[in-house]
Amino acid sequence: MTTNNEWLKPEHRRRRHFIDASIQGRLLAALVMLELILFSGAMVWLYLDLNAIIEGNLYRVHYADTEGLSPFLAILFTIIPVILLVNLAALWLADVIWRGYVRRIVKQLRRILARISKLDLREQPEDRSVHHDVIEKARSWLANERQTFQEIKKTVSALPETIDFTDEKERVRVRSALRKLRTFLT
Repeated sequence: MTTNNEWLKPEHRRRRHFIDASIQGRLLAALVMLELILFSGAMVWLYLDLNAIIEGNLYRVHYADTEGLSPFLAILFTIIPVILLVNLAALWLADVIWRGYVRRIVKQLRRILARISKLDLREQPEDRSVHHDVIEKARSWLANERQTFQEIKKTVSALPETIDFTDEKERVRVRSALRKLRTFLT
């Protein structure tokens, strides 16, 4: 019996599971690259603007007391909203991509499940535009059910139309067919 303390051990801790590591990894890599480019650009922008400010004030003896923000803060308050807007746009785009991907998977899965709900187990040309483990498992399950149905059909067709209960061989054959059908249906 496991106690609550055993679930705190490292082997029982929750691990990070990705729904689809390929697309999530690409989205994460794109977001990291965007952040690197964005912050590198911001640092270059700050460097160039600060360089111009320093050059302009290098040979001044007295700094003129001006109203408002310092030039550095003015530049900083320009860069921060740009970074935030670009990040929001990137997150919105990632959300659009992710929702579209999930929508395609769910749409394909719904088509398979709709066929199953109508008991349509026939072989159909499959849409292979989206590759996902859930879709593959649904197709595999459908193929397994199709094979089971074929076995049931074969077993039922082997049963005689009428049974002569006086013939021992026929009773044994019918019993074995019924046992086989019972294994399929349980």
